[in-house]
Amino acid sequence: MFNLLQKNINYGEKSIIEYSLINIIRKKLSPSYANIVDSLELVQDKSVLVGPRRYGVLIASNYNIQTLDPKLFDIPWQERILSANITHSKETIEFHTAYIPPGSTNRWKKIETLEGIYKRLAVQTDTKRILCGDFNTPQDELVKYGAVTFAQKINKIGVPKLKESFRGGSGKRWDEGERKILEGLRKYNLIDAYRHIHSIPKKAYSFEFVRKGKVVSQRRFDHFFCSKECYPISAEYLDKLRKNKLSDHSPLVVQFKY
Repeated sequence: MFNLLQKNINYGEKSIIEYSLINIIRKKLSPSYANIVDSLELVQDKSVLVGPRRYGVLIASNYNIQTLDPKLFDIPWQERILSANITHSKETIEFHTAYIPPGSTNRWKKIETLEGIYKRLAVQTDTKRILCGDFNTPQDELVKYGAVTFAQKINKIGVPKLKESFRGGSGKRWDEGERKILEGLRKYNLIDAYRHIHSIPKKAYSFEFVRKGKVVSQRRFDHFFCSKECYPISAEYLDKLRKNKLSDHSPLVVQFKY
């Protein structure tokens, strides 16, 4: 089984916390994983890692990891993507993990990041690839209409309609930015592993919006896209870990026929 871990990490606001926190995470993971890399260690100027830029991503694996230059992606905040070649006895897999800035707080940084990821990965290749992480999309998934982006509004009869403008910009561009990742990468042999196994009638979510103790909405924000030749045979969200407050998101575990 191909065994690795992808995790969002937070460096914290103060430099004295930044390095101690990442070291704690590594120490916790090191007994189970031989190789650990994170996106924040690749940032040369650590002074930028404050506010919304204090978040990054991490990969842990028992296979050899060779990190790739994050500048291969034209995105606003390079620490929001981590890429590596992961090599085992059979072959090398090109692995990417991302944490997309939420649009509610970072506005168009979200779409600029999604566009940059799509531009980099929208190529035909024989290399097996994986893209996973927290994408902060979609708003919903409907049997008849598929993914509903945040640039759409579902009307009273359940039909999603595109907004002409959204968050101070084009609704069309926002919709395309989300949709190209959710649906457009299929053309380039990156399939949604969860939906490959579970069709849309099965409702799933990895994150809940809670206000004043009440669940306002539930979203499937966390995704695992892979080449179909990886042969995903199971994909499940571990909701119990989220409910037990281990994380605010449910981990997604994908198993391959390898």
